[in-house]
Amino acid sequence: MNKISDQLFADFLTNKPLYSKIKAVESLTKYSSSAFIDHTDFKDKPFRFTCPEEKNEQTFKTDLPEHGYPRISVMIREKEDQLPYTFDSKTRKLDFKVHLHGICQSCKAKIDFLIRSTSDKEWDKREEGMTITLQKVGQFPAYEIGLNTTLKKYLSADDQASYKKALACLSISYGIGAYAYLRRVIENEIKRIIQDIAELDFDGVEFVRKAYENFKVDFQMSKLIDIVNKHLPASLKELGDNPVRLLYEQLSGGIHEFTDGQCMEKAQNIDILLNYVIKKINEEKYQLNDVRKAMQNLRKENG
Repeated sequence: MNKISDQLFADFLTNKPLYSKIKAVESLTKYSSSAFIDHTDFKDKPFRFTCPEEKNEQTFKTDLPEHGYPRISVMIREKEDQLPYTFDSKTRKLDFKVHLHGICQSCKAKIDFLIRSTSDKEWDKREEGMTITLQKVGQFPAYEIGLNTTLKKYLSADDQASYKKALACLSISYGIGAYAYLRRVIENEIKRIIQDIAELDFDGVEFVRKAYENFKVDFQMSKLIDIVNKHLPASLKELGDNPVRLLYEQLSGGIHEFTDGQCMEKAQNIDILLNYVIKKINEEKYQLNDVRKAMQNLRKENG
C-alpha cells in the first residue's frame, strides 16, 4: 500500500483550491490498515496556515468535531463482509465526507475543511487493490487563490500572474489551461533556477558555473541542462532523479498531445516539483549567506 505523506496532505489542505483532488492511497487491500476510508486517519495532521486571528503563519493540527463520527475504525467489524458505513450501499464504493477542524497551536483559533473521500473500486473487489482519492469540497474562511511566501519572493511579477492563473484552472479541473500556464512559468524561470544553483557551494558547482557562462554566449539550454544533470546540490540529489531536467522536459511536445486529464495530472505534479526545487534552492542560498556573514563577523572580531 502506498499512502501520501503528512507533508503532501498538509500541502493539499493549505495550498490547493476548492474541488482539487489528490491521490491519497494506492493498492489498498483488505489486509491494509485503515487509510482515509473512515474518519480516524484525518486526525492530528500538522500543517502551516495563516491564522485568521493572529494574521500570520502558524502551525495548525487537524481535529474532528466532538460528535458525528463513530469511534471504531471501519476496518474493525463483527463480520468481514459487512459494508463499512463510509461506503455507498448502492455502488458499494467509498464515498463519504469528513468535517475537519484546523486548530491553531498558538491561539486555538479554528479553520474548517470539508473533505470527500472516494474509491475507484467496490468494497467486494478490494483484494485487487483500491485507490483512494481525496477532494477538498469546502473551506472556511474561504480559499483565496494565491502563492505561498517562497513563490511570491522568487517568481517575477509576470510569472506570479501566470502561476495564479494555473491555480485557478486547477480549481475548476481545467487541466490544459493549468499545464499551459505552468509551462510558461518553467520556460521563464528555468534559467534563473540554474543561475541560482550555480551560486551555491557543492561538489561540481564549477562545472555548472562554466556551463552557465557558455549558455550566456550560445543560448543552448539543452547543453546547459546536460551539465546540470550531472552536477546537483545534495538537497536535489536525494530525490534519485534530476528535478531540474524533469521540469525542463515539460517544455517539449505540444499541449494538445495529451488529454485534459493527463494535463491535469502533469500540472499537479509540476506544481509540487517546482515548489520543492525553489524551496530547496532558497534554503541553501540563505543558509550559505548566513554562514558567509558569520565568517565575516568572526574575521572582524579577530581583526
